[in-house]
Amino acid sequence: MGLTNFPFAIMPPALSDVAVETILDDSRLGVWHFDIARRQLTASGTAADQLGGIAPAVLRAAWRRVHRQTRDAPHFEIELPWTDGNSRRWLMLRGRLDRQRDHINGMCLDMTRRVRAELLVREQATLLDTLARGTPPRECLQVLIDSIERMKPGLRACVVVASAREPLVRYVIGSSMPPALLEQLERASCSPLAARFTGGSVAAVPPDTSTDAAWAAQWQGHCQQQGLQACNPIAITHAGAGPRAWLLMCLSEARPLSGWEEDVAQFGTRIAAVVLDREDQQLALERAADAVVHALHDAERERRRLKAFLDSSPDLAYIFNLDHRFTYANRALLRMWGKTEEEALGLNCLELGYPDWHAAMHGRELDQVIATGKPIRGDVPFEGPLGRRMYDYIFVPQLDARGNVEAIVGTTRDVTERSEHEEERRRSEAMLRILVDELQHRTRNIMSVVRAMASRTLATSRDMTDFASRFDARLDALARAQGLLSRLGELDRVQFDALLRGELAAHCDPAAQGDQIVLEGPYNIPLRSGSVQPLAMALHELATNAVKYGALRQQGGRLHVRWSLLETGAADPGAPTLRIDWNEHDVHDLPENPQQIRGGGAGRELIERALPYQIGADVDYGFADDGLRCTIQLDASQLQLDAMDRVQGSMVVT
Repeated sequence: MGLTNFPFAIMPPALSDVAVETILDDSRLGVWHFDIARRQLTASGTAADQLGGIAPAVLRAAWRRVHRQTRDAPHFEIELPWTDGNSRRWLMLRGRLDRQRDHINGMCLDMTRRVRAELLVREQATLLDTLARGTPPRECLQVLIDSIERMKPGLRACVVVASAREPLVRYVIGSSMPPALLEQLERASCSPLAARFTGGSVAAVPPDTSTDAAWAAQWQGHCQQQGLQACNPIAITHAGAGPRAWLLMCLSEARPLSGWEEDVAQFGTRIAAVVLDREDQQLALERAADAVVHALHDAERERRRLKAFLDSSPDLAYIFNLDHRFTYANRALLRMWGKTEEEALGLNCLELGYPDWHAAMHGRELDQVIATGKPIRGDVPFEGPLGRRMYDYIFVPQLDARGNVEAIVGTTRDVTERSEHEEERRRSEAMLRILVDELQHRTRNIMSVVRAMASRTLATSRDMTDFASRFDARLDALARAQGLLSRLGELDRVQFDALLRGELAAHCDPAAQGDQIVLEGPYNIPLRSGSVQPLAMALHELATNAVKYGALRQQGGRLHVRWSLLETGAADPGAPTLRIDWNEHDVHDLPENPQQIRGGGAGRELIERALPYQIGADVDYGFADDGLRCTIQLDASQLQLDAMDRVQGSMVVT
């Protein structure tokens, strides 16, 4: 409706409204009219003055609140601060949205008197509560000073209390006053009335008071150094002969007290008189009576507050009498029972529909609490309107003045989610222990492989440089296999074609070799996890020998790797079998005894002996006239039968 951004000009009222405006301007009530379409505000003089005293940011925020309040209902009412140029005031903005005419008609009401009256009532209640607690007089006076300075920010106040032998000062209360001024008041040998001044002039002091012109001038100078331009001492009249206490109110401006400040001063002197009369017997008796009234009021208020607190709690709270009958149940418990207070209170657990075993168990526990005077705690499932839930409960004895159990107070908490979380945590901890055991097992296996690999490589190496080169290559192959395994999910498996391509890519670029490398076989044949590492080492040895001594070493050599899936397993007759044929062709200059190829003995031993021993593979390793021939058959994984069905018709050719 255009109210969220509210730059507008306040227009004078129409001529027909002049009579109404004249009447309203004689009161604290202002009227206004806002044309939403034209974004034009028409206001009476009072309303214009009031709205003009509101900060623009506060006014924009107020119109946004009006916009939100009138979305659902045409009426709205908000309170906001404003200033008449001299003091902070409060304004109520109340109105109605005319949706058909797209207008808002409203009024402004100066709520300052009501707000200030409410503030005085609240502060008085706080101070009287402090008195009722038996707070020492000096602390009560400090609370009073804090209250005065809250009601009138910027004002500095203190209470000067003199002994019976005036004008000797006994003590000064006022923590916000500068220490130098407090010290001067404590050392004063004259009446505090001599402290009165406004601006550069010292007020006249009645002739029947003890005065000291030099002290008054010094006091004024110290106050002005602290930024205080006026001081108004006000006598506190209380039981006794003549005033012996004064309330000093110091201002940062050279002016007399305003009306609100005078109201605050009257409030302060009235409360201070009560505080200073605490030693008088009559006021002591009155305070005792007031304390009883306040105590009763506070007890009832606390009872209502406690009930509201318990009713707002999601936990179940209740009280049993000595006959095991409920005398109190909070809202959450009544909701769980599906009953009202009238229906439930006075009944026992069995009468409320608890199972026999459940009611009997609570009956035994209540008897135990009554007999021992000690609390008891437990947990129990309960089937109710909310379904089956798990509850944790505690019964605590309520003792009378003689220490006897007069009732049993209980609370119960729904711990269904916590129980489920604890069960999940136990499962997670069990899984973690399994994973740690598996990690330790795999670590030991890897260390055994590395130790054996280092020993065999060292035995077949010419020197340490040769050992370092070959050992690093085999470690890289082992790391690649472990990398493939570590990236898999719980039910995932390494595919053979990915393992083969990874090993070849570690030695050469298959794409750059053209038709020198031919890979032929189905995609995504899953390998057993225990087969990945030994098979990766075997492929590494085959690829290394092909690059250094075989088909990939010389121009014209060809490497043809073919794999397929057979129906019966090599070690497990019920498992599918992966057959791998590694064939090298057109390899020239083969020695008469290919075993003389350096390193060939160690690699061949790993392929021919390690694969059958570690994974139950069948290996046929030998040399033809033009290169190496190696056939490996091993069991594939059975955990991805659907994937195996898909790979039968998919071929990879490079």
